[in-house]
Amino acid sequence: MRVLLLGLVLSLASCLGAFGAESVETLRDTFGTPHIFARTSTGAAYAAGYAQAEDRKDALLRNLRGAGNEPTLLSARIQAIVEAFCAGINRYLSEHAGPDNTPVTPAMVAAFSRRAFMGIHGSNDVLIGPSRTSNGNVIAILDPLGGWNDDGRPYEMRWYASDEKLALSGVAPPGIPFPIIGHNASVAIGWSGSKDTAGPRALEQAWAMITARSLTESQAALRMGQIPGSALVGTAQGEIYDSSGRVPDQGILLRQRSVPQAEAGVRQLLASQNTWPFGRVADVAFSTAVYKAEAWQARLVKVAPELPFVRMLTGWSRRSDATSVEALAFYLFKMALGQPEASALEPPDSLSNNRIRAALRKAQDQVEIELPYRADYGTIFRVARDGALQSNPAGGGTVTEAGMVTPRAITFERRGAVMMGSGGQTATQIVELSGVPRSVSILVPGESDSPESGHFDDQARDLFSKGTAKPSYFGDRKELEKHLSSKKVLIF
Repeated sequence: MRVLLLGLVLSLASCLGAFGAESVETLRDTFGTPHIFARTSTGAAYAAGYAQAEDRKDALLRNLRGAGNEPTLLSARIQAIVEAFCAGINRYLSEHAGPDNTPVTPAMVAAFSRRAFMGIHGSNDVLIGPSRTSNGNVIAILDPLGGWNDDGRPYEMRWYASDEKLALSGVAPPGIPFPIIGHNASVAIGWSGSKDTAGPRALEQAWAMITARSLTESQAALRMGQIPGSALVGTAQGEIYDSSGRVPDQGILLRQRSVPQAEAGVRQLLASQNTWPFGRVADVAFSTAVYKAEAWQARLVKVAPELPFVRMLTGWSRRSDATSVEALAFYLFKMALGQPEASALEPPDSLSNNRIRAALRKAQDQVEIELPYRADYGTIFRVARDGALQSNPAGGGTVTEAGMVTPRAITFERRGAVMMGSGGQTATQIVELSGVPRSVSILVPGESDSPESGHFDDQARDLFSKGTAKPSYFGDRKELEKHLSSKKVLIF
């Protein structure tokens, strides 16, 4: 009997091989990130389509169907990737019958690719050159900004196509088959985003960029001129490049699009030490340091050094961590000043000592009487996405009305007594390009759009408020397999 079964299995495998079928594995880590292991890029695209439909079906279909059907002449390779991607989506739709399961088409993907880069609302990217890193390798912070409830919110995936020696890691909006912001073994790519529509061969250029193996190949891809906006490129050969023409400043290239003061804050942080190890670069990407807060501390010392409330504020670390009582007190003091002084980054010369004392008294009363005991920054500043059962404490972010700006980008909306984060950093990746690249990432709020999924807001809850990132396991399947939540095999 065993011999017969073995014969049937071998016969089936032989038949599948004869017809070119490919077995593709999707391994999901503990945060639900799909790691796709295929022989070919078409096999990987097929699994990517299935995974995107599994995690973000509604957003995926809105992106593709809303873009229309746009006949576009693609190269044979990209056409095959797009067709496989659609086949993966359509397989999922056929397995999960519903009223909106009309098949998607390659023309939809081509049309959406021209609008995909509009979903990047700027980026806070940093390239640290070899002269400024501990190991002499380029370290990249790839940090696109966006809304956490947008259909274009980045989708994270890792792609391996062994026959083609491809290993890709990064993000793309649902509806794009492969990462467009991320890295391979040799090159890291960050895009600024644009309000302009991309050219008809945007997918061709995006593929050429994410699969480039050198700066020369990246620059050749950029000359295609299909994707509006600018790109930052770092390489394993030690090069850093800005397609907009800016040159490195003291071994660093950066692009901070949240608010202008964020760039100054990042530069201040990077100047705090000569060289940066990989493990400390996350301190820059997720820093909650409030820009110019030291100027306010200096003024308070001059006005009322005898007050315990002032001593608390002047002893503050100047970090708006979620657990910081002092950061909340500083915010309340700034708001008590009234406008326009509250929104000033530094104390205006026109601000009188009497107004400062009055604001201190008001803020102290709020802390001691109106707020819960030991209320902290995360008591008022929260993050949540639509459909979440609860909000979570947030650290950092931009609070324009209080003149508080940090490198960590969160945009807040006032909802009653709470400031609710609704966007900002969405898919931060930190990459060291060495012989074997290492990277960490965080996808806010989580991989899935389903409130029933454990990956709906797990990364916002468990990672973002703590200022840490998860391992990518890039190129390390053995380690990945120690941290799996599921495994699926598809025949393409």
